[in-house]
Amino acid sequence: MKRRTTYLLHDANDGVDPKDLDVTRNSLTLFNVKAAKEERVTFALSELPREDTFTSLPILSERFSTSASSQYHSLQPSSLHDLVGYIQQKICPSLDHPCQDQAASLLSATYLDVDFDSISHALVLNAFWVTSPDRSGAWTETIQLEGDDDTIEVGVLGNEMPTEPEELSLSGFLTVIGEDDRPGATLFSFPSRHHPAPHSPIFHTTFPLPTGLHPTLQLTFPSSRSLIPPAASCALHTYLTLPAALFIDRYQFSDALFLRAHGLIALRSFAGEGDLEAPEWVVQKWGSAALFELAHPLPPDRTRDAATKRDAGNAKASAEDAWTVRIPLHARYMSPTNGTGGTRDVAVPWPAVFWACDAADGLKMSVNPFDRANLGYDGLFGPKTMFYHLAPALDTSAPAGMAGMQGKLVEIVKVPVMDLAARGGGYVELGTLLAVLAGFAWVLWKLVGVGWGGEGKERAAPVTSDTATATGTRTGSGSSTAPETAPASATRRKGHGEPGSLEG
Repeated sequence: MKRRTTYLLHDANDGVDPKDLDVTRNSLTLFNVKAAKEERVTFALSELPREDTFTSLPILSERFSTSASSQYHSLQPSSLHDLVGYIQQKICPSLDHPCQDQAASLLSATYLDVDFDSISHALVLNAFWVTSPDRSGAWTETIQLEGDDDTIEVGVLGNEMPTEPEELSLSGFLTVIGEDDRPGATLFSFPSRHHPAPHSPIFHTTFPLPTGLHPTLQLTFPSSRSLIPPAASCALHTYLTLPAALFIDRYQFSDALFLRAHGLIALRSFAGEGDLEAPEWVVQKWGSAALFELAHPLPPDRTRDAATKRDAGNAKASAEDAWTVRIPLHARYMSPTNGTGGTRDVAVPWPAVFWACDAADGLKMSVNPFDRANLGYDGLFGPKTMFYHLAPALDTSAPAGMAGMQGKLVEIVKVPVMDLAARGGGYVELGTLLAVLAGFAWVLWKLVGVGWGGEGKERAAPVTSDTATATGTRTGSGSSTAPETAPASATRRKGHGEPGSLEG
């Protein structure tokens, strides 16, 4: 097992005194460090339980060999508890309390990435905490080296001013537990694909009420002044992750007028469940993901080519005006509930909003040890694309009248469903059953009637040849389908129509 623990100082000016890092032969203790924390643990395949948990997928192209070929999404609280329990029971030894405590700490993580490399046969868990879950917001803990074959590297780093805009520079102290007897100073720079967007833009995500069966996801940028692209080649995008209960109608976004009215340029990518009629209980996939390119206001001092101006709708906005983008969604029919007031809660994660820009030639993105990969949208762009992310708004900056800003990047959409406990709910269910049974009985009665009617015709008396000849079937006025023959009674009348019987 290999473990890398990195503390990224909230304020690089604070710094860390190496005397505050207590290094022993098999441990490192730090005190009151205010920083974000990243834990990266790599397990070899031989260290994992022998279960058919992972499968190797064929690589279709070397160009996309670094991108994940599959994607899965689940709301964190339910799945993360199961993962923590699995690690504690299957990976951690029964008496290894530090390992079990470390696994339990994942429950407070800001995000958790789990990757399996089919080439190196290694499982990588990458957890990140924006701040310490302790009330003080600072880290005071001891990192212990457990096994002789384990490797633990600990870094306490702060941001430095990079020499190039595409780079990140970090300085601080690195320590390899079990090898170093004191922290070693370090300074390094590397290109990064992910950066905060310039001018510190923020955005809000809301679902205007009432949502109904056709909710609208609304992205609001409080200040259009902040929506300035980092470069002329940049385009503004948002990446949506939708649960199975919600979906988008891809065909709506083929109309240019519809796109312009909603502040959109195009639907660039869609993956996942796309059946427009299937109810939620028959959907097999976890949901869907969609990448949209967004229109944005053009600053008066920024000139762009005519095609881009046309796509953006020649958008003009005051620097103090908010900019709003709307994405229509649709809810699937969901199973009835009992005593929920006629709605079901559907959790929708906030989308990612970012500028996608072309990177300069010669940059090697693969050397960055901290970049996140396989985020869903990064594989939809070329390897030399840089992302400048807009920050989701905190609840303290939520504008008046906007609901759902409780500090969590998840919106709860109330989807209407039938409530069996509501007044008349039981009668509706019973009425539906009776209507189905009545319809089935009516169809069965008609089928039986057709069958009896056919048998009755077959049992009718046979028609004589004389009568068949005498009765032609008329089709129209004065015509028939058989030669017209005089009635048999007239031809058989005595004295008429027989040779030698004429009188007088």
